[in-house]
Parts: sequence; structure tokens; C-alpha cells
Amino acid sequence: MLRVLVLDDEENILWVLREGLSSKSIEVLTSTSSVEARQILRDKSVDICLVDIFLNNENGIELVDEWSKIYRNTVFLIMTAQNTGSNIINSMKAGAIDFVSKPFDLEYLKEKLDEIKRDKSSKNVASFEDEYDFQTSNKRMIEIYKTIGRIAKTDINVLIQGETGTGKEVIAKMIHEKSSRCSKPFVAINMAAIPRELLESELFGHTKGAFTGATGDKPGKFEEANGGTIFLDEISETEISIQSKLLRVLQEKEVTRLGSNRAVRLDIRVVVATNQDLEELVKEKKFREDLYYRLNVLTINLPSLRERKEDIPVLVNHFIKKYSGLGTDGLNISNDAMDVLMRYNWPGNIRELENVIQYSIVQASGKVINKNNLPSRIFEVNGRNGQDSLSKQLKNLAAEIISSEVISDSNNSYEEYLKIVEKPLIVAALEKTLNNKSEAAKILGINRNTLRKKMKDLKLE
Repeated sequence: MLRVLVLDDEENILWVLREGLSSKSIEVLTSTSSVEARQILRDKSVDICLVDIFLNNENGIELVDEWSKIYRNTVFLIMTAQNTGSNIINSMKAGAIDFVSKPFDLEYLKEKLDEIKRDKSSKNVASFEDEYDFQTSNKRMIEIYKTIGRIAKTDINVLIQGETGTGKEVIAKMIHEKSSRCSKPFVAINMAAIPRELLESELFGHTKGAFTGATGDKPGKFEEANGGTIFLDEISETEISIQSKLLRVLQEKEVTRLGSNRAVRLDIRVVVATNQDLEELVKEKKFREDLYYRLNVLTINLPSLRERKEDIPVLVNHFIKKYSGLGTDGLNISNDAMDVLMRYNWPGNIRELENVIQYSIVQASGKVINKNNLPSRIFEVNGRNGQDSLSKQLKNLAAEIISSEVISDSNNSYEEYLKIVEKPLIVAALEKTLNNKSEAAKILGINRNTLRKKMKDLKLE
């Protein structure tokens, strides 16, 4: 059965649509309140939502703009009697798939609902899987996918660690889409992108009058994600004061809006991500230890692109296919261009590769992306397989160590430098070999006993 939600502040409109559209195959839910409509979207699996532009004290286009990003399985239509060009354009920009004029042509609306139903039934999870479901030859990624398969059906909290651009949000979405919560909201929030003074309200919501500018009640991201998954990106950037409130929400499984005394119960899965080492931040007292252990039930460490270069050809073809709207039908990439991409060190990881392919598609004049279609910086930074860039970074690190007062006073710069460089090198070798010490020792060119001793000295065991 197709479930349709209609939001309009006029009862007679709701009556007309409820009576005119309800059938054995269509269930029509109605609401005059955005708060109630939001609750219905959160608690029920709504296929289609019709929203009036002009509501009491609210703008339907703004609601659709917000909801279409959260309720990804719901199709939104805007309805109004004012068919101005700006209203139609803004509706489409907000994420509505169509604009319905008042007074209604019920036959046209029924046909539109049938069309949407057919379109939705012809699609399945593949619509999202197209974003990530490509072949990998990297051992670490294969193990990560296995892990996701094992934990997707559970509700355990997950910590995703990896450099910027490695695809942490894609992994978070994958966990959600493969879980029993897939029909419920997936709400993502970048903790570093929201001003400190607004973050608490964004996360936990507020009531009217809770602070200057709070003109109405507003649920926070945790309430919006209720029943589904909330993804907190850049969790390491969260201030200690907010961390304590986050911990309480996770422990009590309830949230209280600013300005309210009423707690809202939560049924939610939490996935967080960071490009920093949270364990180190805990040692430095920059991240609460109790929150770290609450979040870190299971950790997924994503490899950088330079650690999975065998996947670059597949990723390149994936992005060429993805951006077919840029005129890439039948577009290929030449061997010399692929060689350049394989040599590059990719400091921006998969996100940078995606941007490079977009740029190259625009630059390509024929059916093949050639070497000269790639951005010039790819060649400038390439050097000797990225070694010039690496050498510069190591030199800067050396200068920083030598200039450090603590090190220069102890005359121990050499040992300190080796210690700093050696630890991540050994960690990288162990990660690449999935903790196989014999294989890691081969990569490093040392014997297994030497590796064990170094791991002990560096407290890696």
C-alpha cells in the first residue's frame, strides 16, 4: 500500500484529498501542523508527502528542503495556488519532484501518485549502492565490508576513523542502509561546521522563547533521527561542555530540548567519525574518556587512497559513470592519464580523485580523458611518485623537533625524530597486512623479532 501524507493548514483541503485519493492501495494521512507531520515522517514509512507552501508561521519549501535530506525514502511534492516562477523554481531546488497547483485536478494527482509508485517499486537499495558498490582488491577494505555485514543488523555504536576524504560518511550510510533501520531517517551532522553557540540547539532542539531568536519549537537532530541512525562527523571537534551532554543522551537514551523539562525517549543508532586519533585526544584531556568508550564499541579504520592504489582504476571508472550527466557517455581514460593518477600521492584521498575526474571530464574534448586533461597540480606535486611532497613534510617535522625547547635542551633530536617517524611506519605496515607480523616485517625489511622488539618499545602491543 502507498502511504501518502498531506500537510496543509486548511481542513477543507485535507478533507478533499483524503476523500479523493484514499483507496485500497493508497492510505492518506493528513496534518495541519508541521510538528505532527514531522512526527509522522519519523514514526511511519511515508512514500509521498504533499506540502503546502504557505502554512501558519512556516514555509513549506523550507520544510521540504530540510525533510528531503533526512527522509530519503520519501518523495516530496509542493502544492499551492500561487504558481509563480520563483515558487516553482525554489520548490524544485528544495528537493520536491513536482509542483501541484490548486485547485486540484484529482485525476492528474492520482496519475502522478501511480507514476511515483511505479518508479519507487522499480528501484531498490541499488539507488544508494550505486554510490559505493564497486569492486575492491584491497584486503583492508574487504575486511571492512565483512565487518559491516556482521554489525549492520545490530545496534552497536560505531567509530569510523580515517583521513579527510576517505569516505567516512559513505561507510556510515552503508551501515544504515544494511540495517533494519534502513526505512527510518539517516541524519548526518558535521560537528565542526556548526557555530559553538548553535550546536546544542541543533543537536537537542529548543522550545519557543528558549533564547533570543527562538520563535518556535524545533526538534534537534537526535529527535529527527529517532528510529534511525545519527551520524556525527568530526566528533573530535566537539567542545567538552557538549561532550558531557552527548554522554548523558547516550546513557539515558533520551533528549530534552533547550527550554523544556520534557524528555523525549530515543531509539537510535549512533555512528561517529573523525580524522584524528581519539585515543590520543583522551590522553591529552581534549576528549572525555567516558564518552570515547561509549562511542567506541567498534572501530573501523579506513585506509587512505595511497594505501589502496589498486582500487584507483575501479574508482576512476565509477566516477566517470557517476557523472554521466556531464556528457560522459562512452567516455574512457587513456593509459598515460591512468599512469599519472596511479603515481599521484592523493593527500585529499577519494574526494580529491572524484574532483579530479569531474574536472577532467569537462576538459576532455573527445571520448577519451588524456594526460593533458588532468589538472596541472597532479603533475606538480607528483615529483618522484610523491616523494618531493613527503620529503618536504619530513623536513618540516625535523625543523619543528629541532626548534622545540624540550628537545634542544636534552640534545636528543635524533632519537626523538626516529621515534616519531618509526611508530606510524610500523602501524601502517601492520594495518596493510591486517596485523600479520611476518608480512609487516617483510615490507619493512627487518626480521620478525626486531619488529616485535620495536612494537614493545613503542607500546604497540
